[in-house]
Amino acid sequence: MKKLLIAACIFLQFQAFAEDKKNLKAEIKQVTVFLNKAQVTSSINTQLDPGSNELMIDGLPAGIDKQSIQVSGKGDFVIMAVKHELNFVDPQKKTKEMIVLEDSIRFYQKEVRKLKSLNDVYAKEEQMILANQNIKGEQTVTADQLEDVADFFRERLEEIKIEVIDNDEKLRVIQEKADRFQRQFNILFNERNKNTSKVTISISSKSGGAAQLELQYIAADAGWYPLYDIRVKDTKGPVQLNYKAQVYQNTGLDWNKVRIKLSTSNPTLGGNKPELYPWYLNFYEPKPVVRSPRFRSDGDSYKKEAKTMSYENEDAAGTPAPAMSVSAFTTVVENETSVEFDIALPYTIPTGNTPQLVDIKSHEVKASYQYTAVPKIDQDAFLVGHVTDWDELNLLSGNANIFFEGTFVGESFIDVNNTNDTLSLSLGRDKKVVVKRNKLKDFTKKNFIGSNKKEEYAFEIEVRNTKKEGIEILVEDQIPVSQNSQIEVETIDTGGAAYNKDNGKLQWKLNLGAGETKKLLFKYSVKYPKNKTVGGL
Repeated sequence: MKKLLIAACIFLQFQAFAEDKKNLKAEIKQVTVFLNKAQVTSSINTQLDPGSNELMIDGLPAGIDKQSIQVSGKGDFVIMAVKHELNFVDPQKKTKEMIVLEDSIRFYQKEVRKLKSLNDVYAKEEQMILANQNIKGEQTVTADQLEDVADFFRERLEEIKIEVIDNDEKLRVIQEKADRFQRQFNILFNERNKNTSKVTISISSKSGGAAQLELQYIAADAGWYPLYDIRVKDTKGPVQLNYKAQVYQNTGLDWNKVRIKLSTSNPTLGGNKPELYPWYLNFYEPKPVVRSPRFRSDGDSYKKEAKTMSYENEDAAGTPAPAMSVSAFTTVVENETSVEFDIALPYTIPTGNTPQLVDIKSHEVKASYQYTAVPKIDQDAFLVGHVTDWDELNLLSGNANIFFEGTFVGESFIDVNNTNDTLSLSLGRDKKVVVKRNKLKDFTKKNFIGSNKKEEYAFEIEVRNTKKEGIEILVEDQIPVSQNSQIEVETIDTGGAAYNKDNGKLQWKLNLGAGETKKLLFKYSVKYPKNKTVGGL
């Protein structure tokens, strides 16, 4: 009896402790998305009792950086302690879709068992027939009877084999369906039953009453990367640059109608300055080679699958964007080492692996345009836009969709890390500028001079402008550069190009009027020992 009373008292104490803890949910209000993390700000409204209060905020992401947790509030109370814990035992209820999938899985698994059992029956019947096919010597069997028995064995065994083949095909189809439903169920189950965490806040309040709390933390599995739409109406107008972001988050919580800030800061890098350590030099001594067995896989190669993320662009035809866009509601805040884009409109970004497209800003910038052609590699002319004062746009390196003259012409990459005062934007190919490169056979010669062989080469480049307005184009080609004293390269004719002897590059800057054609000719020779073969010619 005494033991029962003690147990009852302990139970009541635990129950009272549990009742003192208030289970609350935090409502996400704002998210600052960094390049590879996110700072989540949530609000909690509750009523405090006089004295000590324990508030438990449950259902938070498991990937919280516990060092980043901050709790503040408004009201007559004092925050005494904040504790973060992982929660591994919080299974979620199955959704209707999961229940339907489970029913389908059970149905197909039952069909699989039926077919396998039927095949077992056929296998045993086949064994029985084969075991009884011998006719013992004391039995007197006529030829007709023997023929009937043989026909029976043959027909029945044939029927069994056909039935087993049909069943195996049914098994394959049904098993594939069962496996497909199982994979779908596993994906939903894993997404719904991710580990969560909780924050317990200890509060002391003299008189109790209403309390407003703000919970802030940094979560992993979130970030953003830039994406650009570059639109050029013609080579006389400015560049329309639409700055966008692909925002992704897999924290386990949906961000429903929250205010988004995008930051170029990277909290993972830390704020400490780098340190230089002694740089030691010594002679290199190669390690002895230890040969090990070589394991050969299929094809003796390893192929890495690249996953690409895409988004739907309703403006694929390059039609003008509406007058009002999200970028009109974006405020740019420049800090010492980073930039923040504060977007006033609320966004909904569900948890998962699908990034959401967010408009940041639209810029109209002045640009100079130049065509570039390298016909040795590609006999197309490429339009390049040169933008100055680009550093005021707060750009990051990223992919860009190019629209020229109202048409989507392809994709490019903006590399701000390898850019000086001028940002060069590749605006794609222009088929209205025709470039051809031909080897002139009449000028190509091979001569033997003593122990040496001399080869002469000549090339003609033809550039034709079929556009209705004049253009400026830079044409590039090259003359080989010798890396051996026995190989002599002589420049015979550069065709008026600017020639760099160190790298062999030829450059022509041309101004072509509407419908105008120009031809460029260059020649060179290579002399080398006739018993040698020159690589690269």
